[in-house]
Amino acid sequence: MRARLLIVAGLGLGLQAALIVTGFAPPLLITVNALAIVAATAALWMLGRRAVRARGRERVAWGVLTAAMLLWLPATGLNLRVALTGMTERPHLLGPQLLLGTGGAGLVLLCLLVGPGTSLTWRDRLRLTLDGAMAAAALFVPAWAYLIRPASENIGRPVTTLIAVVVCTQLAALAFALVLLSRHRGTNAFTLLAAASAVSGAASVTYCALIVHDRATELAAVAALSTLATFMLIAMTWYPMPETAPCNGAATGLAATLPYLPVLCAFTITVTLRRYGGFDDVIFATMCVVFGLVLLRQAVALHSITVLLAEVEQQRTELQYQATHDHLTGLTNRSYLYQRAAGWGGSPISLLLLDLDGFKEINDRFGHATGDEVIIEVATVLTALVPPHHTVARLGGDEFAVILEPSPPPVEAATFGERLIAAISAKGRVGASLGLAYEPTGRTTLGMLLSDADAALDKAKAAGKGRVAVNMRAIS
Repeated sequence: MRARLLIVAGLGLGLQAALIVTGFAPPLLITVNALAIVAATAALWMLGRRAVRARGRERVAWGVLTAAMLLWLPATGLNLRVALTGMTERPHLLGPQLLLGTGGAGLVLLCLLVGPGTSLTWRDRLRLTLDGAMAAAALFVPAWAYLIRPASENIGRPVTTLIAVVVCTQLAALAFALVLLSRHRGTNAFTLLAAASAVSGAASVTYCALIVHDRATELAAVAALSTLATFMLIAMTWYPMPETAPCNGAATGLAATLPYLPVLCAFTITVTLRRYGGFDDVIFATMCVVFGLVLLRQAVALHSITVLLAEVEQQRTELQYQATHDHLTGLTNRSYLYQRAAGWGGSPISLLLLDLDGFKEINDRFGHATGDEVIIEVATVLTALVPPHHTVARLGGDEFAVILEPSPPPVEAATFGERLIAAISAKGRVGASLGLAYEPTGRTTLGMLLSDADAALDKAKAAGKGRVAVNMRAIS
């Protein structure tokens, strides 16, 4: 599909160039304008069919485009009549063709604003506005140098005013189309709509250029470009409307440079005019505006990057917390204990390993929701009793661990374990058994301490549960 679109675009541009080079030879002019009528008729049928089948905001978008084609179709018919009868000697800037064509182009631009998924955040709206204003101001430089200023010198004020209005309006459409295309995410209906708006704007600007340079007087002279824009509207009916905003988010990749291409063009033209003549106060003022917008756009980009980095850091912190904490109780988990164990050395350490007695029966009888309540209740008890400089962790299921660092002597650590068991049992729903492992030098691994504490826990359960057992091997 993309290859066919490129072929059609090449044919449209080639036909327009052929029209200009041949001096708008009648046979070629008639053929191209007849083709424009066929394309406009097909577009009206296909757009109307999509409007009937669509729903909600999408129907509004397709309906607006159908209305645009209702204006373009009679305009193409009038252009064909001009091609058959011959062009006039004076430009008809207020003729029905231009008025109908401009109205249709305005509806196409309106569709970009009212289409589905066009809600934007304030940050995206600011970026979009700055990019569009920057591109439009930069496009005004060549428009002033080669269209509006020559028109004021050669044609007269009334015609020049109309040309300026048409050109500036179409420059805004071109700039907006460039911004949309810089943010496109794959080919969709809005991508082709932006391309159609750009081609339509180029057709209007080309028409004004032909008037200024005495090459043509009628809109029929740019029928090839108008036909290309119409074909873009036909092609967009083959694609769905995007569900998300087409200009949402920052531009990425090579497409992000599209709004800056007019800036590069304006800079090149300004340097050329400054050296060879033609540089005036209007161009100077416009370039000042362009560079001011570029600086402001970069400041916004820098702010966006700063905000993005802060969000990334916040997400990294949240992920780190989730990786080292139990999601149910908020206690630290086994992963956190291993991280903390990497810094052990020198201070005595005690590991108290707790296993709840009677938890499985509660879980089986009353369900997991009640079991979770019991787990949270036990976590609250442990957090309240264990001093803040020590560590409480949930290892999984109904198993908890308390790290005392620096640890009191084993006897005091065992007494503290008995207090924990008593506090848990006092809640009346479950009891607890506890295995204690002690390392006086702190030069050990968490795996070894867990193994020793687990062995002591097995002894506590074997001795009747609800008690503390100390691993004597670790103490000795």
